[in-house]
Amino acid sequence: MFLCLYNSYDKLHLHDIHIRSVARAAPVCYALDFILVLLDFPGPMYEHVISSTTIGKGGSYLTKLKETSRYMEYTAKLPLATPVITTSTPDINKTVTIQNLVDLSRRGENFAFIIGLGRRGIPTSLRKKAPYHWDATERRIALETCTAIGYIAALYATACEYDLS
Repeated sequence: MFLCLYNSYDKLHLHDIHIRSVARAAPVCYALDFILVLLDFPGPMYEHVISSTTIGKGGSYLTKLKETSRYMEYTAKLPLATPVITTSTPDINKTVTIQNLVDLSRRGENFAFIIGLGRRGIPTSLRKKAPYHWDATERRIALETCTAIGYIAALYATACEYDLS
């Protein structure tokens, strides 16, 4: 599965929040066997993160992801998986539950869980394109980005490991 960070901050200039978010997501993805994908970040991020963070053992988990082909960066493109918008305000017609996602996964569907980085969140065009919207809290509670990274990945991985029915 893919854990995608969508950059809705500045698309042209690198900011500390970009580096910290990637550094924080890397150990989560490594621990739970997710592929980390950066969407629309301002230029190649790997070297910036590795050279300037102490998070995740100084970026060592990001290096491990890259070495095992589990780290990707895209601009104006999504990974080859079904996009799932993670949001506290899902479109009622696209809403799925954790059980729906687990069932679809067991039938062979791969997902790209898209988490918006920044207060503007995920753009309307991407929200419309994605077939599924998932409120991981199922209570319309907005989570801070790094909290969402850990919560969404751990909840999905745990649900897939155990029978929820």
